[in-house]
Amino acid sequence: SDGPNSGYGASSKVQDITQRKGLMTYKQFILALEDDVSPAEAESRYHEYKTAYITTQKHAYFDLHKGDTRLKEKYHPTSLLSVIERRNEFCKAAAKSLILDLRSGTLDLGPGMTADGSSKSGNVNYGSSGNGEDYGNKRRKNGRGPPKEPGPLSTAPKAHPVSSKYRRVQADIDQTLALVRKLDTEKGIVGNILSIGGDHGKPDDDRSHVGSAGPLVIIRGLTTVKGLEGVELLDTLLTYLWRVHGVDYYGMSERRNANGFRHVRADNKIADGFNISAADWEKKLDSFWHERLVNGDDPLVVLTAKDKIDAATVEALAPYVKKIMDENYGYKYGCGAMGCAKVFHAPEFVHKHLKLKHPDLVSVLTLNVQDDIY
Repeated sequence: SDGPNSGYGASSKVQDITQRKGLMTYKQFILALEDDVSPAEAESRYHEYKTAYITTQKHAYFDLHKGDTRLKEKYHPTSLLSVIERRNEFCKAAAKSLILDLRSGTLDLGPGMTADGSSKSGNVNYGSSGNGEDYGNKRRKNGRGPPKEPGPLSTAPKAHPVSSKYRRVQADIDQTLALVRKLDTEKGIVGNILSIGGDHGKPDDDRSHVGSAGPLVIIRGLTTVKGLEGVELLDTLLTYLWRVHGVDYYGMSERRNANGFRHVRADNKIADGFNISAADWEKKLDSFWHERLVNGDDPLVVLTAKDKIDAATVEALAPYVKKIMDENYGYKYGCGAMGCAKVFHAPEFVHKHLKLKHPDLVSVLTLNVQDDIY
């Protein structure tokens, strides 16, 4: 299976490049290791090698093509704010449509990205302002989700067999619920009935409950009331995370343009094809999502580099802040913009003045900073 991917991954073009230029398979890699290396250590070393290799290829590809309009529209700080806004609207529409299907009993819990035809073909595009509307409208017009994709369970990538253990299922329910709450908050999604313990203005019996057997989420439809718990609740949360937020939970990835199939639980009796122990796999899974929950931010927001840009802009404005000695009042600070003689008591007041009275100058300096960071 693919290695973990924190944040939004590279395009398929970059992945193709890495394969063409000689990324070793796991079998090729272990042939070069010492004979006494344990399977767990070999897996860890291969992950480090693969991550470093792909990261290097991504940087090389980006440096070569960063002038392309397509990349600038996706990753340049000046474009990202509008991209984030469109992405958030798309996710809100996706969440609304999925919950509608859940309430009506027509939600397909398969591993595919079955929101609509464009998603199935892997062409989700946050750059198009119409996507969010299409996502919800097409599903509602049909009255239910689109036809199931052929043989999804057999072709979907598999998680470690330990994922099917009762203990692991309960732990994953708690963790996916926490992820749903965090990612919904980041994108401004409110009123999600899957968010455990949330009070969204519904009567008490519409809220989620926690019982001795684990979390129970009450789903109230037009004519039925149903409780989701255990494996069914987990699969619903996994489907929500994948189709709304692009999170492949078992695959340990969060994608900007999610497509294809997410990882699914493997039969706990099947252990073939896994080069990592159950304990090591669980540790990797939990540490990956713990880091996202505790220290991680929205990957797109991180790409805007707002703090870096603000700090660099202050540095860029420094030459336009003139320190002046006044015999009566001590040091004062003048505006260095051409033709301006304004004087202030502190540098920050000069910065504020420059932004208000000389926006063209500040705009040019800020754009230069954004280009440097990009």
